[in-house]
Amino acid sequence: MNEIGEKSIQLVVTSPPYPMIEMWDGLFSMKDPAVKELIRSDVEEEIAEAYDRMHLILYPVIRECYRVLIEGGICCVNIGDAVRSMGDRFRLFANHSRMITTLESVGFSMLPYILWKKPTNKPNAFLGSGFLPTNAYVTLDCEFILIARKGGVRQFRQKDENRYRSSYTKEERDKWFSQIWNDIPGASQSTVNNSSRSAAYPIEIPIRLIRMFSVLGDTVLDPFLGTGTTVLAASKTGRNSVGFEIDRDAINWDSLSDVKGLELACDELEE
Repeated sequence: MNEIGEKSIQLVVTSPPYPMIEMWDGLFSMKDPAVKELIRSDVEEEIAEAYDRMHLILYPVIRECYRVLIEGGICCVNIGDAVRSMGDRFRLFANHSRMITTLESVGFSMLPYILWKKPTNKPNAFLGSGFLPTNAYVTLDCEFILIARKGGVRQFRQKDENRYRSSYTKEERDKWFSQIWNDIPGASQSTVNNSSRSAAYPIEIPIRLIRMFSVLGDTVLDPFLGTGTTVLAASKTGRNSVGFEIDRDAINWDSLSDVKGLELACDELEE
């Protein structure tokens, strides 16, 4: 993200590709060809290496987020864990834990995170052996919204006008700063431009995070832009935005046509 100067962004709100989710295998393999063979393996060490390599692909992006954030700037990362059968085992890949390690390793301090419980998930959905112990598995129906800060608390001028104009209500505060969000349904996972499958989160998530952790006139960065939900939310809440996306076909250009203050850097993936 060389186009962005150091300490020029106030907030990052993003949702990266989730390692070990099959729909992202192709992207990770394109960035690191070794992944393509490793994820086909039934050897434990090679499966573990594939998982490590996927997270190593995300690492430099998080490092850049740290560089461009101001002191006191916040980084919000929506990420879900993965469950997958590989070799002769069904297992969990704890992406949220690995991402916490990455955030801390580049210098961020972790703050309490949010659990987004998707109400659309069926309460009786499960994997395994029906009503017989012991081979059923707990359903993954939550995603993590990790919240990290660069340095200490953000400093403002006394009675900063934009900060006061950005206030939220008591009702909003009580709902948004609760650790479990169970009132936001998941977004439709349709295709975009008849080519790329969307993994967009609902716009209510970035709208809340932007209002919680930035003020009017701030600039919000999404380094994994996807369909453009974050920058659309920034526009709706009076913030500027910068987005990066490596798959041009993933972006919903129609929805972003009226967004002002958006700088978009997009490099198409090579075939």
